[in-house]
Amino acid sequence: MFGAISLILITLPIFFQLIFGTMAAKQTISFKFWTVSSANFVLQIFFSIVSYSIASYNFNTYFDKHPSELRCGTGFGVLIMAIFFLMFFLIILIIIQYFIKRFYKKRYH
Repeated sequence: MFGAISLILITLPIFFQLIFGTMAAKQTISFKFWTVSSANFVLQIFFSIVSYSIASYNFNTYFDKHPSELRCGTGFGVLIMAIFFLMFFLIILIIIQYFIKRFYKKRYH
């Protein structure tokens, strides 16, 4: 039912960080860079919990309809590893954007 939603949710904070983090680093929006970065980090945690809940709901709904099927939790392992990978990627992205912001601030101000 909600198959792709859980994958979309865990990638949204990265796209928000790419867009709004770059705009905040260039100071084209009124938000500060650390405000945008910390909001995206909190959103990553929140969306990860929501994504896991949706996947759990889908898993239970499927096996309620098909009780004779063999249950395997490998999909949850993949989802959890994807969450950790994307959280690590978000942190690396924030660090890179911070150093780019610092470089431009030193060079042009």
